[in-house]
Amino acid sequence: MRNCLLIMIVLQFSIKLVAINQLLPPGSNFDLSAWKLQTLDQNLLFTEIAASSLVSGYTSDFFYTNSSDGSIVFNVPSNGTPTSGSTYPRVELRQMTSGANWKMTDATEHYLTAQCKIVAVAAAKPQTIIGQIHGSETNSELLKIRWTGYLPNLCKIEARYELNDATQAEYGVTLASGLSLGDLIEYTITMKNGTITCTVNGVSASQTYTTAIFGTTDAYYFKAGNYLQYNPQTVPDPTVIYGQNQFYKLSLNKLTTVDQTISESNEVSIYPNPAKDKIKINDTSSINSNINLQIYDWNGRLVKSMNCVDNQSLDVSDLAKGIYLAKIINNTSSNTAKFVISK
Repeated sequence: MRNCLLIMIVLQFSIKLVAINQLLPPGSNFDLSAWKLQTLDQNLLFTEIAASSLVSGYTSDFFYTNSSDGSIVFNVPSNGTPTSGSTYPRVELRQMTSGANWKMTDATEHYLTAQCKIVAVAAAKPQTIIGQIHGSETNSELLKIRWTGYLPNLCKIEARYELNDATQAEYGVTLASGLSLGDLIEYTITMKNGTITCTVNGVSASQTYTTAIFGTTDAYYFKAGNYLQYNPQTVPDPTVIYGQNQFYKLSLNKLTTVDQTISESNEVSIYPNPAKDKIKINDTSSINSNINLQIYDWNGRLVKSMNCVDNQSLDVSDLAKGIYLAKIINNTSSNTAKFVISK
């Protein structure tokens, strides 16, 4: 039964895999069917783009594919019009469809994971929100993941929670520090039975909320992108700047991530692990040494494919630091193994 379940999970995983193409719009490289985009039009006025348009290939000066690495670029001008009730401009994805707008007491685990880089912020107020759990009512921003800083090795990321008391005051827990603009950030947010856990680069913090404080009628959802915490009208510096965040992975589904439950195999191994520039495959399940190797990143995108033989030294120096899933196909079977690039 356990093997059957593993096969079923791997099959579901493989259906969602897509190869990244740096020439295609974000909706062709990432599954954006569960999101709408809150952004700006050509007159810098707030506008929203539906999931159907995102999937069909929507791009703009504020939301596009980076032609050098395929990431989604969220590019926010500080003089953009903010949303109603907000002070600052944003280019941000808002979760939609049946998976969004859940209740605080929902026993289902709601899940968001992403990998991104903060490329540019305003020196006058160097802050941006890269992920949120938000609600539809007042005082319902239960979690914000906030980047602060612009000087090398002096930047940090906080999980900004609301207190579960009558004040509902916001407080921060630092999850990563000593960062610089351009560093790769991985974060995960989960919410289940009122408990929100935020993990950044492997460090976590949690907060549990109750309906006695926050009520029973609100509906919650994820947001991800670039909510720039700077506006020339609120800071004594009239200079218009562009805040830029780039996302390399974005998923609402654990099955599209490299997870221990779907990546381990007793018949194959990859070494060294972690690796830097070279890896080798040890495949004991094959009756000959011919292997087709497919490497997928954490978001389920095919990043490398090659034919090789058992214990051949393989060049992976072009892979960025992170976690990968290798699908190893031989003449008799298909197996998976997880490995890490640590450079």
